[in-house]
Amino acid sequence: MAGQTRKKLNEKELGSLYLMSETPLVVDRVLKGKSYQESDIGAMHDSLSRHAPDMAMIAVSLSGNLVAEAMKMTGDEALFPLAAELKYLSVNTLEEVGRIWIDACRYNIANEQDIADIVNESADILCMFASIFMEVAEACTPQPDFIRAMAAACMYQCEAQADSARAMIDNANPQPDKSSMDQIPLPEELYGQHHYTDNVVTFTLFGEQQPH
Repeated sequence: MAGQTRKKLNEKELGSLYLMSETPLVVDRVLKGKSYQESDIGAMHDSLSRHAPDMAMIAVSLSGNLVAEAMKMTGDEALFPLAAELKYLSVNTLEEVGRIWIDACRYNIANEQDIADIVNESADILCMFASIFMEVAEACTPQPDFIRAMAAACMYQCEAQADSARAMIDNANPQPDKSSMDQIPLPEELYGQHHYTDNVVTFTLFGEQQPH
């Protein structure tokens, strides 16, 4: 897929992706308010854990872009290089995965090779996000704590989703059901404390694959 020029997502398409997950909505609210509650962290974990890896990539891309902008707004120049790195990965992933996802789901335009590439690369992409979010969380310790909290939650779920993506591919199980997605756990300290209910997105690019 490298080097391909794709049609950019328009405002309506971006808006529809933004509303498919509670995660970027929570991140946006927290970053604007510059404070967070434990319920916000629980909502992010609950939301991301219910996504298949492709939708998780879209959700963390949208969230990563918001986090990167918030890092720049702090005025702390030490955070700028990380912010640029996170924004680059977020924008590129959103334009790539988001475009393929929208084309397949909304317009029923399925390029099988593109979908196969995204599925096979999903774990690596999620690991790249996890690595950058970990660096962001460390750089924002102890302050700004609201950015650190958003980055840490995203990091945890990126790691879990990368494992889920590998398992789906290794097991040649292209159509994950809700029970398999719900097996991605909350952190131990949040387990049983939150009962947030997110709309589960049932469409997934993983469902477009055929077992080998």
